[in-house]
Amino acid sequence: MHQSTNSDERRNAWRAISIFLIITMALSAVFQGLMIYQGHMTRMLVTATMWSPGVAAVLTCLILNRDVSSLPWGWGQWRWNWYAWALPIAYGLAMYLPVWIFGLGGASFGNEETLARWSSEIIVGTGKCPGGRVLHSDSGNNWSFRIGRECIGRGNRLARFHDLGISQGNAILAGGLGSGLIWGLWHWPGILFADYNAGEGNLVLQMLLFTTGIAAQGIIYAYFVFKSKSLWPAVILHASHNLFLQTIFTPLTTRGENTHFYIDEFGIMMPIVSCILAVYFYNRAKREGLT
Repeated sequence: MHQSTNSDERRNAWRAISIFLIITMALSAVFQGLMIYQGHMTRMLVTATMWSPGVAAVLTCLILNRDVSSLPWGWGQWRWNWYAWALPIAYGLAMYLPVWIFGLGGASFGNEETLARWSSEIIVGTGKCPGGRVLHSDSGNNWSFRIGRECIGRGNRLARFHDLGISQGNAILAGGLGSGLIWGLWHWPGILFADYNAGEGNLVLQMLLFTTGIAAQGIIYAYFVFKSKSLWPAVILHASHNLFLQTIFTPLTTRGENTHFYIDEFGIMMPIVSCILAVYFYNRAKREGLT
């Protein structure tokens, strides 16, 4: 009887995952198709695309008569949210310091145009301070679709991996990698056929580097979710990642001929650092008894 119950739970979990992925792909295809048609991303299409996994998760719950409140919506301990905010600063420095110090790809620290713009914004008060974007109203859309994708989308995937009868530690590994891989694959149309890429170089290589880095980061996100028993660290980690990499570290870099091969989400430094962090957080989960 116990084995039959476990079998039913696994079957229901696979059903939930399948329904979620089908709805996500169907919704995303509409907006990503428009991106491909236009050849570039717009705020409205990006927001709609980013909300697709969240909407899909809610629809999956409704179809299967699951309660959306069953996801860990609680804020949890503050320290995990602070750690999630600070982590991209640490791994951003690990990514960019070697590039700046050794001039990888002809890069150097201190893009004059960026520094001049920031100085103007601070002294004259024009524009938006990059560090303040995490609280600026412009980031309202960023927060909204990160809530949609991380809280509802990723939370649904990790919960379903746990329902498969996988231990929590293996759920961190399998669920984290699986969720990260789905996250990476989901970006492929934008990388290959729109302008979500480095803007130069081999797009297939950028796609592979991006996917490797994002899949590895899935383990980090899973650790934070399981350790804190909250989905908010994942939201904050995602927002902080985009803030510091896309708004601070990359703009600060003076580009050379092959700088794109090393920096940002499409260079080789992110998968290297992400894989190292993934090993660290998985081993930390084992030491802390999460496995």
